[in-house]
Amino acid sequence: ISVMRGTPLMLQLMVVYYGPYYIFGLPISLEYQFYAVIIAFSINYAAYFSEIYRGGIEAIPRGQKEAGQVLGMTKAQIFFKIELLQVIKRILPPMGNEIITLIKDTSLANVIAVMDITMTAKTFTNQGLVWPLFYSGLFYLAFCGLLTILFSKLEKKLDFFKI
Repeated sequence: ISVMRGTPLMLQLMVVYYGPYYIFGLPISLEYQFYAVIIAFSINYAAYFSEIYRGGIEAIPRGQKEAGQVLGMTKAQIFFKIELLQVIKRILPPMGNEIITLIKDTSLANVIAVMDITMTAKTFTNQGLVWPLFYSGLFYLAFCGLLTILFSKLEKKLDFFKI
């Protein structure tokens, strides 16, 4: 987790894409570009999400578990009926931030020549058109704005449960 969180995503994309060729001599196909992006993003963001989950679980006071034990609940019942609701409430804001960052980081896929919205806009810019860059920026802004509204509504919906 420390390695994945401590190195740039762009470097991880290049290692996942070029690594099999330089380490094992495996040929790099055009089809593998997309898979390399999925693998690199999954590993990178899994490291960040795991830290968010860990922090959310560790933030639950020990007394919550003890209260469930006193009531005669099993470990599964304690987790699903008592702890999980509190964990979800605690991790929702950082999860929203990471998901929005993930959306914006997809523009890094063009490092290994995977066509994304930014790379497409860049090809039009090379032909002398500047507007596609503004449109791609507008798309990211609108999409992230919608996600922000969605996560804000989810947070308010869970606000009835004070921690």
